[in-house]
Amino acid sequence: MNPLSEEILEKYIEAGKIAKSALKYAVEYVSPKRKINLFELCEAIEGYIRSKGASLAFPCNLSFNEIAAHYSPTEPHDELVFDNGLLKIDVGAMVDGYIADTAVTIARGYEYEKLAVINKQILNEVLTMFKPGVSLGSIGKYVEDRAKKSGYKPISNLSGHLVGNYTLHGGKSVPNVGQFFSPKIEAWEVYAVEPFLTFGDASGEVMNSSVIQIYSLTKMKKIKDKSLNHVKDTIYKKFRFLPFSPRWLVDEFGEDAYSLVGHLFKMRYLRGYPALIERTRRFVSQFEHTIIVTDGDPIIITN
Repeated sequence: MNPLSEEILEKYIEAGKIAKSALKYAVEYVSPKRKINLFELCEAIEGYIRSKGASLAFPCNLSFNEIAAHYSPTEPHDELVFDNGLLKIDVGAMVDGYIADTAVTIARGYEYEKLAVINKQILNEVLTMFKPGVSLGSIGKYVEDRAKKSGYKPISNLSGHLVGNYTLHGGKSVPNVGQFFSPKIEAWEVYAVEPFLTFGDASGEVMNSSVIQIYSLTKMKKIKDKSLNHVKDTIYKKFRFLPFSPRWLVDEFGEDAYSLVGHLFKMRYLRGYPALIERTRRFVSQFEHTIIVTDGDPIIITN
């Protein structure tokens, strides 16, 4: 039985179209530039998604070189001179809570372009494996074997994930390395599939940095301080328990938004998502699509 109604499928497909076009917009925005203001790029991409009638499932990630994920600028003068290397653009569009998550890597320099090409090929290949009954660990083994055969390594402690209504990371993960014991894919599940690759001499693992620019609410317990309680309630009203950027609260709270978020984080009302760095500082690429598994051919909503 298909638990996804025609209406829900249409919302996923619409979110996928918007996320796909946002990435196309982002690539065109970056292509002619050598010097990129990451803050302006982030705001432009997010504004584009909103202008198409979707909400943001999470802050736009603009992770570059050895930063694999979770970099979403908060400083207006955050600039990147982009001659050589890898810029990952990861976006999430949401229609009535139904999420499409997709990412692309822009590569400059021969060795980085080659890595990105293999990464994209691997993603396209594993998407054909998403059928009911297939173990998620076998997906990871394919990514790992294919990457190593090409002279690269997957990032072993990053994975794809099940998505649901207002839920970015569901109960199942899509590993990028082989796993003996893992759940199986079921019909009508929705997955964000995202192989991360690095070079063969790297550690193939990421670690937390000290930079935290993305947060999510962890609890709704009332706070005695009325002003902080109002901020907490505002976060829930706007974002529920999905990831958000303090930038998104500036319209309501001004520049105090950053310090207010910091207070809530210290009080453990918020979870922080540190920017993730490859342990040996080798550069990382990423490609991602969101796929709906059916009892026939899968639907890649961001392709």
